[in-house]
Amino acid sequence: MDTYIEVAGQGDIAETVVEQRAALTLTVKASKAEAAFEEATRLRNDTIRALKAAGLGADEISEGGRDTWQPWYRRKSAGQEVSHRVLLRCRDTQRLYLAIDALQPLFENARHSLSVDMLQPRFDASAEAESAARAAAIQQARARAQVIAREAGVSLGSVAQVEELGADAERTGSYGDYGFAMAAAAPLSASAADDFEAIDGASRVRRLRFRVRFLIS
Repeated sequence: MDTYIEVAGQGDIAETVVEQRAALTLTVKASKAEAAFEEATRLRNDTIRALKAAGLGADEISEGGRDTWQPWYRRKSAGQEVSHRVLLRCRDTQRLYLAIDALQPLFENARHSLSVDMLQPRFDASAEAESAARAAAIQQARARAQVIAREAGVSLGSVAQVEELGADAERTGSYGDYGFAMAAAAPLSASAADDFEAIDGASRVRRLRFRVRFLIS
C-alpha cells in the first residue's frame, strides 16, 4: 500500500470584465387581456428595432420569455399585465448604455414600463494567466508537502494524484455581480455620447484550488 502526503494548493488569476449583460423587462398594463397581449408584443418588437437602430447587433439581443399577471378576483378595473423580457450582452459598455437610453420614447405611455436589471458580467483572463495560476497552485502544494515531509523525517516522492477542487471568485460590487443571486435595477435615463467618461471595467481575482497527493518513502 502506498503511503502519501496530501495537501492543497491554490493559484490566483486576475480577471477583467469583457462583456456587460442586462435584462430588459417590458411591461404593458391594459384593461382587457387581448389588448394587453397585442400591445405588449408591439412594444417588444419596437424595443428590438430601437435597440438595433441604436447600434446593437442581432447577436447581442436574445429572447428572455414572456410573463403575464392577472389578479385572482379578475375584476375589470384591475386589468391585465403582460411582460416581455429581452436579454442584452455587449462588450462595449458605452454602446450598451446608449442603446438602452434610446428606448426612452417608447415608455412615455403611462401604461408602459421598463425595468433594466444588470446581470453578472462576463469575466475573462488570458490562457497564459490561467496556466500560470495552475502552476502556482501545484508549486504551493509541493512546498507545503516538503515542509510536512521534512518534519516527519521522510522523503517526498512523485505526484500520485491531482484533484481540482474548483474555483472561488471575489465579488466586485458592480451591478449584477452580487452574492446570493441578487440583482440590481438600473434606472432608464438619457445620456449623450460625449458625456460618457470612460473608465476601466471591474476586475476580480479568481482562485483555483487543487488537492495534490505526493508519494513518500
